[in-house]
Amino acid sequence: MLRRRNSPTPFAGVLVEHECPRCHRAVELPLGALCRSCVAEIERRAARWGNRISLVTTIVLAVYMYFFRLSPDPTARLVSAMAIVIWFALSNIVVRRAVRELMR
Repeated sequence: MLRRRNSPTPFAGVLVEHECPRCHRAVELPLGALCRSCVAEIERRAARWGNRISLVTTIVLAVYMYFFRLSPDPTARLVSAMAIVIWFALSNIVVRRAVRELMR
């Protein structure tokens, strides 16, 4: 028969009262997890940075395509417009993820 483990922390996977590592408030979280208010603040900052940086890079890309690569073909213009929209979405996702990881 197997013996029971005698661990100093018998409920390691359960919610236990700890401090949030970011704001140091006592909340019931797993060890090392952030509280809801800290996660919400990180998400707000990441969204703000993502929107600003992706807007600036998208404007630079649009100016480049308009002044240097604009073709009279309507299909090429449509593809260029789609590329600009896709650029905005992808750069927004990447910047948000990077900011989230850096702020934790």
